[in-house]
Amino acid sequence: MASDLPTTYVDYADAFKFYNQRTADDLAWASAYLTPVNEGPWGGAPDAQVYYIGINAAGERIKLSQISDFWRYKPSSVQLAGSDDPSHDQSYYIARKPGAVAVVRIELGPSIPGILIERPKGSQPVQSTGLIDGKDFYFRESDGFWSLPVGGTDVVDQPDWYYEEEHDTPDELSEEAVYSLIAKGAALLRSGTPTMAVEQ
Repeated sequence: MASDLPTTYVDYADAFKFYNQRTADDLAWASAYLTPVNEGPWGGAPDAQVYYIGINAAGERIKLSQISDFWRYKPSSVQLAGSDDPSHDQSYYIARKPGAVAVVRIELGPSIPGILIERPKGSQPVQSTGLIDGKDFYFRESDGFWSLPVGGTDVVDQPDWYYEEEHDTPDELSEEAVYSLIAKGAALLRSGTPTMAVEQ
């Protein structure tokens, strides 16, 4: 997956400056074209205003009409053990300053009717998330098998629909192959293919 870092930079200070500038540019673009979404609150952390920006394959910022639950912003959390008893563990959220606005960049795959895809990440497993006809999906491929759960209150463990299949690609899947398998899964879902049992 191509990085949007400059092709060359001198040191970490240069890279830090680039990221800060990109964040400022994202915020300026979002302020001009989008309405922020309120997310939270989370435990003791107050709610936050968040801009969700889609980044297409050409690196251009685009508006998103829908957001997958997988992409929702949450503040960082730190798990602190209160004692030897796990039931006393507590999560403390590291929140942004009051009034601060978060910008979430979502690297998007190709435009496919009714499907919003995040560019694949990782290797063994390769993973992607997004929406099929407005329902969350989670694509996962590892060791020659791919799966696609869709919808439900917990799309990973208790999806409304689940499909799994072996593939014969000898090497790691390309981005194009991932998009093709997601489109295949969407077509099976839309055609009424029965759900499979979720593999645990």
